[in-house]
This record gives sequence, structure tokens and C-alpha cells, in this order.
Amino acid sequence: MKKLKNLLFILILGVFIVSLSIALLLPDTFYGDLSDRLFNSDNNSRASNSATNGPELTTPKQTIPPRVTEPKKQPTSPTPPPKKPATNQSIGTNIEVVKGMDWRLPSYARRSTIGGLVSETRGPKDYIRGDFHIVRWDRTNPVSGKFDFSELQHQLNSRPGQQIVLRPEIYSRCETPAWALKQLRYTRNGSLIFWDQQYLELVKPYIQQLANFVRRNPQIVGVQLGIADGEYRGDCKRFELKDGWGEFTMNPQELLEAETDFGLTPALLESSTKHIVNAFVTAFGSNTHKLAFNNLEQFSWNSIAEPYNQRMPSIAKFVLDKGLGNRDGQVEHWMRYIHKVYGMQLEPMGDGTCSLLMDETVADRYAKRYWATENEIYGNLDYVLNEHGSYQNQPYRFLISSLRGLQMRRNYSLIFARAMQKIDHPVYKTQEFLRYLDKTMGKLRKDTPDLFILFGERYVADYRLAAEYPERKACQSNDRTAIRSFGRWITETSNSQPAMKIDMPESDKKWGQGFYLPNGTDYEYAARSSNEFSFNINEQLGKIRCPTRCNVVIKLTYKDDTKTTVWIETSAGETSKLTTKGDGKLKTASFTVELNPDNTLDRDDFRVKSGQGNLSLMLLRLNLLNP
Repeated sequence: MKKLKNLLFILILGVFIVSLSIALLLPDTFYGDLSDRLFNSDNNSRASNSATNGPELTTPKQTIPPRVTEPKKQPTSPTPPPKKPATNQSIGTNIEVVKGMDWRLPSYARRSTIGGLVSETRGPKDYIRGDFHIVRWDRTNPVSGKFDFSELQHQLNSRPGQQIVLRPEIYSRCETPAWALKQLRYTRNGSLIFWDQQYLELVKPYIQQLANFVRRNPQIVGVQLGIADGEYRGDCKRFELKDGWGEFTMNPQELLEAETDFGLTPALLESSTKHIVNAFVTAFGSNTHKLAFNNLEQFSWNSIAEPYNQRMPSIAKFVLDKGLGNRDGQVEHWMRYIHKVYGMQLEPMGDGTCSLLMDETVADRYAKRYWATENEIYGNLDYVLNEHGSYQNQPYRFLISSLRGLQMRRNYSLIFARAMQKIDHPVYKTQEFLRYLDKTMGKLRKDTPDLFILFGERYVADYRLAAEYPERKACQSNDRTAIRSFGRWITETSNSQPAMKIDMPESDKKWGQGFYLPNGTDYEYAARSSNEFSFNINEQLGKIRCPTRCNVVIKLTYKDDTKTTVWIETSAGETSKLTTKGDGKLKTASFTVELNPDNTLDRDDFRVKSGQGNLSLMLLRLNLLNP
């Protein structure tokens, strides 16, 4: 009996050893496939989620993002392109679908040294790149000839890893030291009369000391020039009554007062502004690229403003030729900044719509300057809700306006971190999107991990474009210009129709978009529908990052509103096909592809196709897997 037990033990042990050896020899993918079969009944999608006409805010949940299988890096030495195979040759079989949007980037993606998110309230360091500080003239120069930046220095020293943006408050009586205020004039609401020669004489020494401070602290990346716009609605001690932010603008009432009581003329506006800019340039020297002029568009509005606004192009050219950067303040109105001074171009698409493009020569010229935007009107404060409507629209607003900032190549964006920490959405995934912005702002063709193009149809009132764009007539119906797409380093053509209507009703403040929307229009479209989209990668980027062939992940965010098949086609062949479900939910499909782009002008590099029905495409992103 004892021998029988020993023999049985040896037999069981042998079976165990053999089984263990087989298990160790099996490929890793075997267990992934087995797990998928056991726990995922849908081979095409890990999860699904409702697509909505308007965002629906929910309590954020902590999630672990799904993993993208990335191919091994290609050799760095160039290899000759393969012979063109038959069009049905497979160029990629790895397809992954996730619910909602997918903001993952290649593993090498890191934040730029010349870009990122900035906040005046502290937020998570993994996406808040910089801190914003107001620098008051009265507190740092309380006595004539005496300058004290020690408090600001202490704040910078306590955050050595953060970049810093400053706004010197030298434009309002409420931040002016008493000794200087006695020698200056100001409007009824407190804006200093900056066109007085005495103002420039008094502020010049302060500008020089500020420049010296910036020189000693290289972590300072931006300094906003505050000129005009210094209004308070009451007591200077109550910061909540501050209405002016030095944004080089006047409302029509203040402009009338400036003319009648203080002698302002259009010529004086131009000459005095240039003198102030020259004072900053002289003081800042090699750091002039850190200076940001706050307004390049219009000085005021209504008929009184016209002769002043006619001086703005000359002022803008002077500022930019001197080497300064720019900061715009209302990208929350995402179709506002569409003028050529920002490098914008309209390209008629032949179907009554236009694509909004970026002039790459303009982008290159300003790439290393502080070229920023502000996207901060979020949260549940009264002024936010009064201007931009309900809290529930904020995830969509932040998504579209932030992508517009990227399209404009804004390398920094000031946000309200305290409010943004509380905002998330199951479809738009705001918290993941913030981390995506952190890794993509400030990137150039040579180091970007990501290209994108946003679809839809967004409408701009004709008078906003009439002065600069005669070609807009090819993009209009009912006296409104239709913008079908905008993006960064990638363009599209398609015979497509608008899809995914987003209602922005008057009862909800038009979500703050009334600035540019035509009368009678209170909606936009967030996608376009077609059975074929063609895409062209920026040729200069392609020659740098993908001169022959490269591995990419093409991410399609789409509304799954019909049962069809979807695939990617290039000159080398086709990917495997994704079968959609037609359940009406917003999803993102990732196709891993070996791309062989045609880096010649205006030639398509790849196409997205669908079979039995059209694809409603909201966003296409292309991840470059190799640095």
C-alpha cells in the first residue's frame, strides 16, 4: 500500500510539472484572449455609453483606463518603402473600442517646456504646469524709488517646480501706490489715463525693476501687459468689485468719457501704446518673448469705436514685430478668434461649408513666444452661470474651447483649477482630457505625440468675417458662415452632412456663444456623417516624423447610430473591419496602423470608410507611436 501511495504521488507530481511547463510556454496574449472571452461578451467594445445632444454631468468615478497594445519601435535608421501591395492587403488588425472619448497618448509623451495649463488656484500638479500671480504696483513699490518683490519671491521659492505667469497691475487707481496716484489722472471708474506722458514717466522705473525680477527668476514664462481697462464698481478694497483686467479695451461709455474729459484721440491711442510697449521691450531685452499683449482685435465697439479700431492693425503689427507674444481672454467663445492676425484661414469645401485652418508660417513665427489663452469661466459661481448657462453644459464647453485653443497653437491656457477638479463627464472624460492637454500644449511638429481634427458645423455671423474673408461667401447659407472642421496638423475632405445636433438655447444663455452666433441660431453640430473621409497630414510634419513609414494609432470618436462596418484605408492596403452596433452611443475606436504617408502637397494619406451606412464622426486623433 505504501509503494502504491508513493507511485500515485510521483504520478500526480509529474502531471503538475508538465502542466506548469506548458503554461509557462504559452504566449501572454493567450491569457488576455481567455479573459476577454470570460468577462466581455462584446468583442468589438469593452463598454458602451449613451451619446447625448447635450452633456449630462455625473459624479466622477475612479477608473483604470484600458490598455492600448503598441507595436515595437521601428529602427531609427531609414528603411526603403515597400513595394505597393494589393489594396486588400491588411495593414492593421488591432482594433479596440472604448466608451466615450479616449484621451490616451503614446508612452513617451511628456509636457512641453514651453506650454501647459496655468491656474491662479492650486490644482493637481500632474496637469497644472504653472501658477498665476497678480503683482500689485502699490504693494511692490509703496514708496517712490523703493521696490519690494520679497513676498512674490517667497511664493515662487515655495513652488520651485512650477512655471510662473505674472500680471502686473499698473492700470487702475485701485492698485496704484498713493505717492504715484497723486500725480496721475483716472476715469470715473478708475482706469489710469495711460496716454498722459506723466503716466509713462512714473511707470518706467517699475517696469525696469519688474524686468530685473523676471531675469532673476527663469521659471517665469509669461508677463501680461496691462494697459487700460482698470475699472472697479466701487470700493477698491473689495476685489470682487474689480471689473477691469488690463485687457487694452474700453467700453463705449468709458471711451466717450476718455474723449470728452481726457482728450483721447485715435492717434494718441496708437502713439501712447507704442511708447509703453517700447518701454517694456527696452527693459525686458532678451526676455521680450515672455511679454504678452492682451488684445490684438478691437479696442471698443459701437459707432464711437470705429476710428479707434482702425488703429488696431497697426498696433498689433508693431507689437508682434517687436517680438511680444499675445494672450486672448475669451476662448470660451470658441469661434471668436477667427481673424488673420491669429493666423486663421478659411478654406471653402465646395459644399457650402469651410474648414478653419492655421497658417503654419504664423504658427512657426510665434511658437517660442508666450502665446496664451484663458479658459476659466467654469464652476458654480453666480457670474459663470449668469454668463454661460447651466453647470451641466460645462464639460462640452471646456472640450470644444480647449481644442480650439490647440488649433490656434496657444501654448499656455489659464484655467480655474479649483472648479475644474470637480468637473467630469462619462462621455467627454474631462479629467482625462485635462491630462491630455498637459502633454499636448506647446508641442511643435518635431515633438508632438498627437494630431487631431474636430468635426461638426459651427456658425459665425457674417459681420464677424466680412472685412477679411471674401471667400466666406462660398461657405454661407442664410447669411451665416458654416465651419465644418478645425484641427492641428491634419485636414479632411468628405462629402459629409452635419450630425449630432447640440442645442444651446436662449433659455440657457446660449452657453455663452452669443458673441459670434448669427441671430436666430442657437445650436451647432458636433459631428459629420459620411461613408468616406479623406485625411492629409501636414507635409512638413510628415517629412520629420514619418518620412517613409511609421506606426500610428488612429482614434475615431463616433456616434454609433447605425449598423455598419468601419475600416482605415491607405495606399498600402486596408485594416481589419470594425462592426458597429447601431446603439446610438458615443464611442472611440483605435486602429493600430503602419502608415506610409504621401508627403507631397495636398495628397491624401489615409481614408476612413464605412460599408452599409454612414459613419457619424466627431473627432479623429492620430497618435505617433515613435518619438
